[in-house]
Amino acid sequence: MKFKLLTIFPDMLKSVLSESILGRAIQSGAIQAEVIDIRPFSMNKHKNTDDAPYGGGAGMVMLAQSAVDAIKYAMGEHFRGKRIYLSPKGEPFTQATAERLSKEEELILFCGHYEGLDQRVIDGWIDEEISVGDYVLTGGELGALIITDAVSRLLPGVLGSDESSVDESFSSGLLEYPQYTRPREFEGRAVPEVLLNGDQKLIDRWRRDEALSVTLERRPELLEKTPLNGRDREFIRSVKPRMSLHVSVRAKDEAHIRQVKSRLYEASHGLIRFEEGENILLLDGDMPLPEEGKRIFLPRLITQEEAKSATMRGAALFGITPLAFDYSVQELFGDDSIDTLVFSGMSREEYASLSALWLPVRKTDEKAIYFAKSRRALYKKGCYPRVEVHTRGGESYVIHPDPLPTGWLKAAMTFFKTGRAPMDEETMKNAAGAYKALL
Repeated sequence: MKFKLLTIFPDMLKSVLSESILGRAIQSGAIQAEVIDIRPFSMNKHKNTDDAPYGGGAGMVMLAQSAVDAIKYAMGEHFRGKRIYLSPKGEPFTQATAERLSKEEELILFCGHYEGLDQRVIDGWIDEEISVGDYVLTGGELGALIITDAVSRLLPGVLGSDESSVDESFSSGLLEYPQYTRPREFEGRAVPEVLLNGDQKLIDRWRRDEALSVTLERRPELLEKTPLNGRDREFIRSVKPRMSLHVSVRAKDEAHIRQVKSRLYEASHGLIRFEEGENILLLDGDMPLPEEGKRIFLPRLITQEEAKSATMRGAALFGITPLAFDYSVQELFGDDSIDTLVFSGMSREEYASLSALWLPVRKTDEKAIYFAKSRRALYKKGCYPRVEVHTRGGESYVIHPDPLPTGWLKAAMTFFKTGRAPMDEETMKNAAGAYKALL
C-alpha cells in the first residue's frame, strides 16, 4: 500500500516514519510512504497556505488552491484509493475503519491546520473526513500518523511473525460549521452569500444552524449534552421532523406524570411534545394495558397475553428495558425443548422479570440458577448479564442481554429518536427494522 501524507510541516512526519515498525516496513518495501510538503504548491509570493475566513472570526483557513494542487500531485495519473482529510468533525476512527482502509491500494492523508480547510476542497477533492478522537489537536499530522500506523500493521509483511497483528468542534458540544476563504468562487463553488453580507448576527445564526445540522447528521449523541435554546430546537425539528414526537404519558398519579414528562423533556432537549398527535402512549409503573394507542411503551418485559391483545387490535407493544429488547430471548417463549435456564450477572429486578415470564410455562428439570451477586461486583470481575440455555437435545447456547444498566426512560428516549435499542449490534438492527416498519 502507498501512503501519501500532505502537510505543511513535513519534518513532523518524516521522523516518525523512519523509526520502529513503520520504518522497517518502509525499508523492506511492505509499504510505501511519501511525505508531500503543501507549501511549494502555493502560488502566493510568500508561499503562504492560509488566509482569513470570510465572515470574520479568529484564526486562519487553509487556502483551496495550494491544497488542491498538492492533492492533484499526490494522485498522479492513475490514483486508486481514498483521499482522507483529518478533521475533528469527521467520522470517528475505529479498528473497523482501519480494516476497511487496509483494503485500499493508496491513501492520501491531508493534514489540516489552523481553523480548518476551505470547504470547497472538502466538497470536491476529499472522499471522507476522519477524526481520531473527540479532542482538538494543533494539526492533522498526529492523526495521519495514527491512521498510517493502524492501517499498516494490518498489511502483510509489516509485523514480524512473532508479533500480533474557540469555534472548534466539540468545544461548544457541536461539530464545526463549514469554513471558507479566498477566492469567492472556486471550481464553480461559491462561498455562501450569508458570509459576505457583513451582518454578524446572521452569520452567527447560520454557523449555529450549520453546526447543529452536521452534528445531527454525523454525531447525534453529542446533542444529549449540548445546551439548546428554543431557536435551536425549532431548527432541529425543521431538518429532522421525525425527532419531534407526540407522546402521551400515563402513570398512577399526576405528580408522577409531571416527573416523567420533565425527565423526558430534558433528555430530548424539548423535542418530545406531550400530545395525542401520533397516538404514542408511555406507561410508567405497573399499569393495565390501555385500549387506545397504536404504539405503547412499557417499562418492563411484555407478557404473551398483552402481546396477543395488542396484536388483535392492531397496536404495537414495546418493552423499554435492555432485556426486553433482546428478540433472541423473546423467541424462546413457549419452547418446551429447554431443559435448564441459567441466569447470571443480573439484578434481582431483571431476574424476577425474566423468571416470572418464562418459568411458569416451562417444563424444566431445573427451573433456574441465579448467582445472587450485585451488578457492580459482577462488573468488576468482568461478568455481564447472560442467560444460558440448555436444551433436552443436548444443545446449549448463551444470550447476552445489554451489559449497560440503562434506565427505562433513557432507553425509551434512545428508541424514540433513533429506532435503536441499547443492545448488541444485531439486536439493534432488529429493533430498528421493527420501528421503521411502524412509521
